[in-house]
Amino acid sequence: MNILVLTPYAPWPPYGGGTMRMYQLIHGLAGHHNVTCLSFVTADVDQEQLRRALTPTTVLTVVGPRPRNLLQRAVQTLFHPWPDMALRNHDSTYASTLSALLKRQSFDVVIAFSIEMSPYLTIARALGIATLFDQFNAEFVIQKRAFETDVRVPKRWHAAAYSFVQWQKLRRFERAMMRQADVVTVVSPDDATTLRALNPTVTPVVVPNGVDTRYFDRGTVSAHPFVRPTIVFSGTLDFRANVDALHWMVGEVMPLVHAQVSDAVLIAVGRRPHKSLLALQSAGSLALTGEIADTRPYLCGAHVYVVPMRIGGGVRLKVLEAMSLMVPVVSTAMGLEGIQGMRPEFAKVADSAPEMANAIVATLAKPGDTVAARNFVIDQYDWRVIVPRFVAAVQQAGHAIPAR
Repeated sequence: MNILVLTPYAPWPPYGGGTMRMYQLIHGLAGHHNVTCLSFVTADVDQEQLRRALTPTTVLTVVGPRPRNLLQRAVQTLFHPWPDMALRNHDSTYASTLSALLKRQSFDVVIAFSIEMSPYLTIARALGIATLFDQFNAEFVIQKRAFETDVRVPKRWHAAAYSFVQWQKLRRFERAMMRQADVVTVVSPDDATTLRALNPTVTPVVVPNGVDTRYFDRGTVSAHPFVRPTIVFSGTLDFRANVDALHWMVGEVMPLVHAQVSDAVLIAVGRRPHKSLLALQSAGSLALTGEIADTRPYLCGAHVYVVPMRIGGGVRLKVLEAMSLMVPVVSTAMGLEGIQGMRPEFAKVADSAPEMANAIVATLAKPGDTVAARNFVIDQYDWRVIVPRFVAAVQQAGHAIPAR
C-alpha cells in the first residue's frame, strides 16, 4: 500500500515522547509499505538529516505552524469552537500542500498522528481516501484532571477556568474527529474505553507506547556517578503536568523524605524548565540539568526514579524507559496508568505525600526486582512487539473504504 503520514513536528530524533512513537511506527510501516511523511518542521531543522534518519520513507516538509501570540490564543479560547490543541497546527500552507499532494499522487491510507493533525483527515476523506487517527491521549480527560487539580487551589483558579473550557471543547472535538477516521488507534485499554464511551460508533485499536530495549539497556550506559541518595524525574519541564508533579514533590514529598534521609536530592532532567522550577532551583530545593543529549546516564545513576503525576493520561514512555534500564520506580497510580500487566515488584505505587515519601525511603534501602521489570518490558512493550499491531491497524483502515 501507499501510505501518507501527517506529523505535527519532525519525527526525529527518536528518543522522546510522541516523537519516538511516530519515529518507531513510521519505520515499522516502511518495512511493509511505501510511506510518505508530510511533516511540520521548524526553520532550523536539518531537513537532509531528517530524510536520512527516516529512510526509506519519503519526507516532505512545511515550515510552521505559524506561532500564535497570547492575545490570539485568548480570543480563540473565548470564541473559537475548536480547542486550543486543535488550533496549534491549523495552517493554510500545510492544508494546501496536502491537498495538492493528494491530487497528484495516489494513497491508500492517510494517517494523522495526534489530535493536532486530525482536522487534516477531512481533506483525505473528502477525496475518498481511507483514514487512520492515532490518538496520543484521551485529551479531554487530561484537561478534566487538570481542572480538578487546580480548582482546589484558589491561586490556580485562572488555570482551572482555562482547563474547564478546554475540557468541554475537547470532548466535542475528539468525538467529531473520531468520525473522520476509518480506524482510531490509542495507547492504552483505558483510553480505548474512554473514547468508545465518547463515541460508541468507534472501536479503538490499542497500540501501546513502547521502548527500544536495545537502546534503553543498562549494559550499554555509563551511569552518572551520584554520591548522595539521588531521586530523578525526567520530562519536558514546561509541560503543565510535569510542572505540577515537581511542585508537589518539592513542596509536600521531599520534606518528609528529608526527615528520614537528610542528604537526599531531587534532580529534574529535561529541557525548557518553567520559570517556577528555575525559582525552586535558585532556592536550593531542586536541581535542574537543562536539555541534555542523552538522559540514560542520569536515569542509570538514580537511586530512585519518580513519576509523581497527578495530571495526564495515556502510557508514559518514561516509566517503561526507566524499567528497561533497571532503575527502581516509585509512581502515583496515575503515572502507571495504561501499562497492562504491572506487578507490585516492578514499581511501588503511592498517591499521598506520606505514601510517596515512605516508598522512596524504602526503595533507597531496598531497590526491588529490577531484572524482572526489564524482562516484562522486553516481553510486552518492546517496539518489535508493538509495531506489527500498528501495521495490522493500517491494513484494516486500507480495507475500510468498501464498508464505508
